[in-house]
Amino acid sequence: MSKSEKAASHKLKKSIKAIEQELNTAAKILDWEIGDLWGHVGTRLPGNKGIAVRMFRRAELDKKDWLVHFDFSLKKLAGVGTIPRESVIYSEIFKARPDVNAIVHCHASMCIALSLADKPVDWVHMQSSRFNGGTPIFPRPIYILDEEEGADLAKCLGNAYAVMIKGHGIVTVGTTIDEACINALYMERTAKIMAIAGLHGYQGPTPDAIETLTASRKKLFRRPRDEMFHSADWNYYADKVKRGERWTRGWT
Repeated sequence: MSKSEKAASHKLKKSIKAIEQELNTAAKILDWEIGDLWGHVGTRLPGNKGIAVRMFRRAELDKKDWLVHFDFSLKKLAGVGTIPRESVIYSEIFKARPDVNAIVHCHASMCIALSLADKPVDWVHMQSSRFNGGTPIFPRPIYILDEEEGADLAKCLGNAYAVMIKGHGIVTVGTTIDEACINALYMERTAKIMAIAGLHGYQGPTPDAIETLTASRKKLFRRPRDEMFHSADWNYYADKVKRGERWTRGWT
C-alpha cells in the first residue's frame, strides 16, 4: 500500500469512528427522551458504501453496543449484533431521498397515540416549525420488512422531515445524525403537547396561528447567529453524555 493510500485509509477509519461516536450519542439521547429500547438510528457510510445503524439497546449476548454496518442489499459488513429487521426503512429512504444522510426509527408512544387518532404532529408551538403542514401518516399498522413496504414508506414520507406509522412508531430524517435525532425528540415532545392541549379542547393550528408563528419566526432570525457545527440541542445533550450524567427530566 502506497503512502497516499495509507493516508486515505487512515482518514476513512477516522471518519467512520467519528460517525459511530455520533450514533452512540444519538442513541443515548433518544433512549433518554423516547424511552424505547427497540429504537435505532442510522446513517450513510462515507462514499455511500453502506449504512451504519446503532440500536438504542445493547446486544444481549456480549453486552457490547449494538452497532452494525450493512450494504444496500442488506448484507452485514461489520459490527456487533444482527442488522435490524426493519433495515429497509434505511435502505429505501436513502434511495428515495439523496438529501437525507441520517434516519431515526423508534416507537414514540404519544406519536403512536396521535397516529391512531389520525392527528398528525404539526406546527403548534414555537419549536415545532419543522412539522409545518402536518407529518404524513403511513396508514398501515405494520412492521416495515421488505423492499416494497420500505419504498411505500419512503413515498409516504415524501419531502417531509418525519412520518408517523399508524399504530407502530415514527421515522425522522435529516441531513445529519444531529438533525434526525433532534427531529425525533421534538416530534414526541410536540405530540405530548398536542395530546394534552386536545384534552382541553384544542383542535389544532389555525391559518391565523400559522401566520402569526411564521411572522414571529422570521423576526427571530433577522438577527444573525454564530454558526455552529452542531445544533444547540445536540451540544446540550452531548455534554451530558460525556459527563456520564443520567437523564431525570421526566415527561419532557
